[in-house]
Amino acid sequence: MEDEGRDNDMGSIKEMKQKIEEIEGLVLELRELGKCMPVVEKNARSILSFTHILRFSISDLAEI
Repeated sequence: MEDEGRDNDMGSIKEMKQKIEEIEGLVLELRELGKCMPVVEKNARSILSFTHILRFSISDLAEI
C-alpha cells in the first residue's frame, strides 16, 4: 500500500515537472513575441524567475 502511494506521488511530481517546463516554454515564446515591449519583457523575466525556482525544486524530487 505504501509503495502505491509513493508511486502516485512520483507520478504527480513528474507531471508537475512537465507542466512547469511547459509554462517556461510558453513564457519564452511570449517574451519573444513581446520584444521591444518593456512590460512584457519585465513580466516574462519575473515569471521565468519563479518557474526556475519551481523547476529546480521539483526536478530534485523527481530524480530521487
